[in-house]
Amino acid sequence: MIAKIDEVIERAVIANRMDTITKEMGYALERSSRSPIFAEACDFACGICNGDGDLVSQINGIPILAAAGTFSIKEVVRKYSGQVEEGDVFILNDPYQGGNHLPDIGIITPLVVDEEVMFYCVSRAHHGDIGGSVAGSYNAKATEIFQEGLRIPPIRLVSKGQVISEVMDLITRNVRNPDMLQNDLWAQIGANKIGVRRLKELIYTYSPSKVKETVGYLLDHAERLTRQAIRELPDGDYVGEEWVDDDGFQLNSIKIKVAVRIRGEEMTLDFNGTDPQVKGFVNSAFVTSTTAAWIGALWALGSDIPRNSGAFRGIKVVLPEGSLVNPKDPAPVTLSTLTPASEIISAIFQALSSIEGLQLPAGFGRYCGPSFYGLDPRTQEFYVGFAFCALGSGGGTASRDGHPYMAPLSNYGGVRAPNIEANEIQYPHLTLCHEMETNTAGSGMWRGGPGIRYSIQFQGEPTNIVMFGDGMKIPPFGAALGKPGSLNCVEIKTVQGETIHLASKESTRSLAHGTILTVVSSGGGGWGDSWQRDPERVWRDVLDEIITVDKAEQDYGVLIGQEGVNWAATNDRRSGNQR
Repeated sequence: MIAKIDEVIERAVIANRMDTITKEMGYALERSSRSPIFAEACDFACGICNGDGDLVSQINGIPILAAAGTFSIKEVVRKYSGQVEEGDVFILNDPYQGGNHLPDIGIITPLVVDEEVMFYCVSRAHHGDIGGSVAGSYNAKATEIFQEGLRIPPIRLVSKGQVISEVMDLITRNVRNPDMLQNDLWAQIGANKIGVRRLKELIYTYSPSKVKETVGYLLDHAERLTRQAIRELPDGDYVGEEWVDDDGFQLNSIKIKVAVRIRGEEMTLDFNGTDPQVKGFVNSAFVTSTTAAWIGALWALGSDIPRNSGAFRGIKVVLPEGSLVNPKDPAPVTLSTLTPASEIISAIFQALSSIEGLQLPAGFGRYCGPSFYGLDPRTQEFYVGFAFCALGSGGGTASRDGHPYMAPLSNYGGVRAPNIEANEIQYPHLTLCHEMETNTAGSGMWRGGPGIRYSIQFQGEPTNIVMFGDGMKIPPFGAALGKPGSLNCVEIKTVQGETIHLASKESTRSLAHGTILTVVSSGGGGWGDSWQRDPERVWRDVLDEIITVDKAEQDYGVLIGQEGVNWAATNDRRSGNQR
């Protein structure tokens, strides 16, 4: 019995040590990078895979990036089997060969023990520019991936500890900010190096065989937990649909359909019935779509299941070739990690919403905001920035209100709001407003999180912006009689005083010095009947300016007086159901 307890403790120590290693990799990447996208927004993920490419541990970063690391490593294993050596580093970003979208560059470092590749450390991070016809690499008018940037298949960047300068030169020669990209690649390589070093220490402490045995156990344990959670759900076919606004060319909305089939301990996510691939950049290649499907399924199955490759074994994903969620090369896909990845998750939530006991939220806001770029007049250096301060909010659940600034679903709070003062140093603009917006939260017994109002005045001459996103037509859905959240809205005010409303997908627009950009992001959907909400909560929402007095009466049946809730009038209104 004592030996068995010791074994359980030892496994737990090794598992938690691996989780700590991925966190340390993330801290190193955040602190050593130059790009505000890394250092401020933390748009990256780090993980550890075994020698076969199975994900063992990942940082709590960007979900759509973290789980996808296993695909990158499997591509390296497939291409370089038997040719991987100590000190090698591999790089890739091709969405059709193990990547998400071109701006997300994966760096992969093997750990070789006794001539066997025992682990791979992987960091995947969003770079501000990867070439293509539009700075920032979000090309709303791209019709093929070649217009979106440089495609990097799985290749060596470092061989036996020596950088292959020709490869680095080829990459940096094709981007607009080569120094920053190269520095951030060094940061990724350094983060992986720390991971490899810590794994060596772990192996030295416990022996290669013990660590390998523990990794196998961890994967099998996650599989058991996943299958157990699936068995607790009633067998059946559950169908859900979600819609993408448009692809930037055609105005028609695009359908994502999923049939969730539960049979015993197996779950199948079948996306047959999803619309065909489209002309614009909202297609989602196999890696991103599969990862999004895993996120949605595991969210429903429970937070106690470790997010590793063992958990994925009981979840089958069917992606029809030539569809929006599995397009044929060379379809453009740059928006995919935001839209339709988030809509894939949302469709799964709606499919499973009829099963009692699942803590699934109402709809989340979708990303919708510009990238902006140009020459900084203070330094004459090129810059690319993004509206990370204007993310949308989450939907309510059966036990709490939705969190603000948690959208989109594919990121789920992984992207941080950059510091305003630091942002103004990094980019030539002045922040005029950054606050929660009144009357944007979807009403419900548990309301959605309120949207965000973000206004900046550009100081460049000129500043160029490119719109990319969604959610100007399709709002975050309400659940269990809850009401939908608000739509995204983006506008500019010219120096002449004209207000121009922008579409969610627009090509480059040049703005004069002094132009003001305002983004009002979506509030999350509400959960449950809003007339069942505690009137005291409604009153606090009025005090916090999340809703107005009129909204309290209209959507919640709560009448507010000078001293707070007018209980007599509220009870009369609600008892008469005067909606």
